[in-house]
This record gives sequence, C-alpha cells and structure tokens, in this order.
Amino acid sequence: MSRAPSFTVQVPATSANLGPGFDCMGVALNLFNEMTVEAERPFEVDIEGESASLLPTNRDNAVVQTMQVLFDRVGAAAIPDFKLRLVNRIPVASGLGSSATAIVGGLLLANALVEWYEPKRALSRTELQDLATELEGHPDNVTPALRGGACLICSDDKGGSQTFAIPVPDNLFFVVAVPYFMLPTKESRNVVPMTVPREDAVYNISQAARLALALGTGQLDILRGGFGDKLHEPYRRSLVPGWKDVHQKAIRAGAIATTLSGAGPSMLAWCDDESTAWQVADQMTLTWREHNIPARTEVYQASAKETTVVRE
Repeated sequence: MSRAPSFTVQVPATSANLGPGFDCMGVALNLFNEMTVEAERPFEVDIEGESASLLPTNRDNAVVQTMQVLFDRVGAAAIPDFKLRLVNRIPVASGLGSSATAIVGGLLLANALVEWYEPKRALSRTELQDLATELEGHPDNVTPALRGGACLICSDDKGGSQTFAIPVPDNLFFVVAVPYFMLPTKESRNVVPMTVPREDAVYNISQAARLALALGTGQLDILRGGFGDKLHEPYRRSLVPGWKDVHQKAIRAGAIATTLSGAGPSMLAWCDDESTAWQVADQMTLTWREHNIPARTEVYQASAKETTVVRE
C-alpha cells in the first residue's frame, strides 16, 4: 500500500494591469508563496512568513476555503483530512496578488488530491483557470499566477475568453516598491469610475498598443516619456501618499516608467538593466521615507514557468 501523498506548489506574485492593461494584462514575478499539503493527517494549517500572525489557521483560511470549493464543485467525497503548510513571502493587501496565490495554490493542491483519490473527477488546466477567474472576479492576477510570464486575456464572441502570452524581454527588471500600509482591493476598486471620457479611452488604447509593441519587439525605450493610464491609476493614486514624488525620483534615477501594481499601493518601476534597477530602488525607498512612510524595495524579473504541483 502506497504511503499518503504530499504535494507542494510554488505560486508567483503577480502585478496586474501593467498600467493601461486594466483588468486584462498581468505578469508573474519571481517571488513565490510556497504551499504544501500532506494528506491523511489530522487537519492543521501551519503558516510562516508574511502576515503569519494575522491569517486564520482554521477552515476559514483562504487556501483551505478555495480547496473546499473545488472539492464541492467536482463532487469529491473521498478526500481525507490534511495538513497544510504555508510559507508566505508575498505581502498581503499590497497589490502583488497575494489573494490570487491563495486561489491558484488552493485549486492546484485540491486538484492534485482529487487526481490521487478520485482521478476521474479532476479538472483540466483550462477548467482550473476558469474556476480561478470565477473566484477572483477578474483574470489579470490569477492567469499569470497559473500560467507564468506576462499574459493578455481577451473576451471572445462566444462569451468566454482567450489567453495569450506576452513576450517579456530578458533585460526587463521590475523594482517592486512596497509601502508599509495596506490598501484593500475593494477600497481601491471603489474609487474607479464606471464610465470615462472618450478621450481617456482612446488614450488607453494607444498606451496598451505601445506596451504590446515595446514588449513584443524588446524596444523598451518606446515606453519612455508619457507612458501611462487614465482608466484607473489617476483615481487610485490619491490613496497612495507620496506617489508623485516617488514616481518622479524613480524616473530621475533611470526608470523607464512606473505603474501601480494591481490595485496598489505597491509601485513597479520598469528598468532595462539590473544595476539601474537597484539605484531606482534606493531612491524610491528614501522618497517614501521623506513622506514618513516606511517602505521596502526589491528587484524582480518575470517568472516564465508555468505553475505546477510537485509530489514530495
């Protein structure tokens, strides 16, 4: 008789929107939350790392709840209790997709258990992506968290969507600047208007095309000077004290552009070499401190690998 299985998955942080790609573009970063499930163990949730003392360790935990959604959806009745171990490295409520990692990780681990105990009920990758989007409410975080790299998600004429990989140049480095205050996604979404002027919509069409051209050709300099968004960032910036100064100092230090990461408050500075990226990182940290806001900055690149479960 084979021993009870143990599965591990590493789910990347994500930055949604990428400026003008509101609710339809996102990128996975090489910063990961790690989750391990050990089957046929008394139920337990063990958490270490980011916000470990704030997160529930019972069945209210977001990863556990997501797992239960999949069990219920497929009608799996033979899944035994399990121990869940979470190693969190992605800040919570910071615009780096921590909620998406809980959804993607929970679905992948639950599906691995279903494949082991009731294989005929397991979901395909496409079905997992659709369920992740349903749970998250929009695809720009969960899709790159599942598929890796940068993604474009487009609606089709059948009421569904299609996902396309966006090339990411090897010399693109992201400075991730995380100020030490939480900005819940719901609050940040509430300030975004339901309608926008036509000229703002036209502006965003041109900026999204500009972004696709820069990434697709590797000509990152296309993004210098005037790259931006008018659908969501102008409204969300009011919730991020010091944004203007941090943006200006990042550009002066050599960044190509800056964008809010997801709903904020974290900011991304886009750089075309690593040494410049670290100089930009220092300036962003210092500038936020001038506004009496502690912050930390790190430099990451896109994580191109698809997120998969490994059996231990």
